[in-house]
Amino acid sequence: MAARAAAEALPDYPGALPDSLDGAYAIQAASIARWADTVAGWKIGMIPADHRLRVGDERLAGPIFKSSIVGIEPGATRTMPIYAGGFAAVEAEFILELGCAVHPSDREYSDADLIDLVSSLFVGAEIASSPMAAINKLGPTCVVSDFGNNAGLLLGPAVPNWSARDLDSMTAKVMIDGAVVGDATARAIPGGPLAALRFLLGLAATRNIELPEGTLISTGAVTGIHRVSVSSAARVDFGPSGWFDVKFRSKRRSGNMPI
Repeated sequence: MAARAAAEALPDYPGALPDSLDGAYAIQAASIARWADTVAGWKIGMIPADHRLRVGDERLAGPIFKSSIVGIEPGATRTMPIYAGGFAAVEAEFILELGCAVHPSDREYSDADLIDLVSSLFVGAEIASSPMAAINKLGPTCVVSDFGNNAGLLLGPAVPNWSARDLDSMTAKVMIDGAVVGDATARAIPGGPLAALRFLLGLAATRNIELPEGTLISTGAVTGIHRVSVSSAARVDFGPSGWFDVKFRSKRRSGNMPI
């Protein structure tokens, strides 16, 4: 956490790597409590198949802080901060917005129930970045304990009539420095975006997390996790929903926590 605030690369995990997701989420919660920003959303990511049996889940979550959310219009360019010397990637995402507050409960949600909770679905991109270059190699407990490897969210336009759309009709493509590195549809998210929301509601119930109205849920990397550096230029293209460009700069020291 200190390395994030200082925008300094870390050669290894600071201290003992948590050996369970429960331990990792406990570290995450303690870090959120000390970070001087508001949680405005959650990123959901898939846990690699070779780790799922060990940690007992197929998805993970991390906070998205309000100050790191940037709106973007089709055809526009934004420059986003990443941890130079650490890990950095761009991910095309479909992003749900809660239309009402959701309180922790053991309720089971049907797809229709989930749709009723959602006010909008947007296209956008997650900026995944960490001071630790080896964060993904260290595994899901490392990712969870480091804010889910999230460093920002680009929020694009809403998708009209999204709940009636076939998942294959919602396309996404990512180019890095002019080369296509990923091309898929919303069906590439196992179970679709609603499955990511269902996971988050279950996790929030387990960890007693309130999800306020307006919470954004970045539902998973549609085309994959695409590594970038400060010299990279990315284009994220959602077909009929438009495209936008992303450039990157080195993240500066933050005042968000005492070091």
